[in-house]
Amino acid sequence: MLVILLWPCRYVAISRLFRCMVAAVLLWEALPAWSVHAETIIVPTAMVRSRYISNLYYQPVQLLTPGTQPQDFITTLGGGLDLVHKTRDIEADVRMGGTFNALVVNTDRNYFAALLSANVGLDRWVDQYARGASLNVSENLRYSPTLPSFLAGARDAPEDTSLLQGVQGFRAPTLYSTTNVTGAYPLSRDVSLEGAYMLGFRRMGRVEGTESGLADIVYFNTMTNTWRGGPRYRLTKNDSVAVLYKQIFILQERPGGSRTFSTNVFNFAAEYDKAYQEWGFRIQGGVTLVEPLGQAFPTGIIQVTTKPERDTAVRLGLSREARASFFQQSGALISNIARLGISHRIYERLLLDGTIAYAYNQYLPLSLHQTYQNFTTTSRLAYKLTRNFTGEIFGLYQHVNSNGAAVDYQLPVVEVGFMLTMEWK
Repeated sequence: MLVILLWPCRYVAISRLFRCMVAAVLLWEALPAWSVHAETIIVPTAMVRSRYISNLYYQPVQLLTPGTQPQDFITTLGGGLDLVHKTRDIEADVRMGGTFNALVVNTDRNYFAALLSANVGLDRWVDQYARGASLNVSENLRYSPTLPSFLAGARDAPEDTSLLQGVQGFRAPTLYSTTNVTGAYPLSRDVSLEGAYMLGFRRMGRVEGTESGLADIVYFNTMTNTWRGGPRYRLTKNDSVAVLYKQIFILQERPGGSRTFSTNVFNFAAEYDKAYQEWGFRIQGGVTLVEPLGQAFPTGIIQVTTKPERDTAVRLGLSREARASFFQQSGALISNIARLGISHRIYERLLLDGTIAYAYNQYLPLSLHQTYQNFTTTSRLAYKLTRNFTGEIFGLYQHVNSNGAAVDYQLPVVEVGFMLTMEWK
């Protein structure tokens, strides 16, 4: 509330914009979603958020320019569209949005952020040519100076992990994108051949809050090409096993573009999946080889999703994988992640959820004993005020410990705030 009280004296223009948004909300509250076609629905959204953050730059104070204030209040105004399109052959869900973020203390750090998330299901289309085949295309594009280190909650879809491994880098303009194509072709009633390709990139701007060329030390522009595939055998209606091969080609350069680095990651694994209506289980184990280091490591994944009761959802994930390293050191790193998310609907209008995540990243080669640890916990209490309005309060605590890498530091970050979301369904 403090930032809203201070706002009129410093940001008159934003105050007027806020009042216009409130007026638009009152006008549109009773309106349903805009149906452009019988199978196309557009859902407009808008949001207002106010929060306090203890370290805006995600940097230790000793690295900041003298006199820089890391604490700040941030007010966010945003809007977007959710487009759902369905035909006999295609199911598409596209979400796009943008926000303007204004700061009370560090006024020169006001910024815009944008996101685009698209998922196109083509199962029914390819089924016309190959009975039982599947095909899906997805895109995830984000631009912001502060991308989160963990994204998914208990009720969310699994997050995009190609370049996200629990690393909370220093504040810098970041363009992040992944394009993913997955498919499966049936060889018989119980055997199918599945495959996927993903193109990912992450481009970094100048690190903010410091006068030194810190971006040349801690960040690497990164592009990944990942392909995987293998046969899957269905044991029963709910059980399957697979043998999978995955290769990741990593191409990197420093923000100045003076030198490039390339790394190859090869993974061989066996997987077992079991899925029911109320819960799912997945376990994968194998070995990963990283070149040009010529080192091999055991890797694996365990995922459990369940709904012990109608109003409660639980997601548990444990993983040890080789992924691209874009912060402090180039090449690949071994990412060990544990995550637990719980969501409980107290009653029809009130939802409480929280997550706990811990990442232990090991830079290669392991003999250097360079690690990056991240402990993050979040909580959220959301109340559905009306059919279209949702209000919530939220909090986040994050503690980072970087040891032996380019920059040694420990950093706690606290964030609390409230948000009002309008969604015209």
